Amino acid sequence: MSGASPKMEKIITEGSRIKQVDEDSIIQTIVELMNKVECVLDMNGLQKKNYVLNETRKLLGLEAYERYSYFIITFIDFVVDVSKGKSGIEVNKIKKKFKCCY
Repeated sequence: MSGASPKMEKIITEGSRIKQVDEDSIIQTIVELMNKVECVLDMNGLQKKNYVLNETRKLLGLEAYERYSYFIITFIDFVVDVSKGKSGIEVNKIKKKFKCCY
């Protein structure tokens, strides 16, 4: 959503990079958090998911998180399924069919 209220927009610092987090950028932020937590070897899948959910809640704020929590949880599960090849989506076939786009 464009023009999100300042209440829903948070500024976070990632190293030397500052990033705006709101409803428009939350998907990218979730993927980045998932990639970050994937490097942690002493956490199981549920712990990693809970980490991403907690960080997302902190970044979005409680009001926006509660509004989108079902989508966020479903999106995380979908990304995990795709990465494990359980989604039924055959990314390589899609890439071959649409070579011009990749």
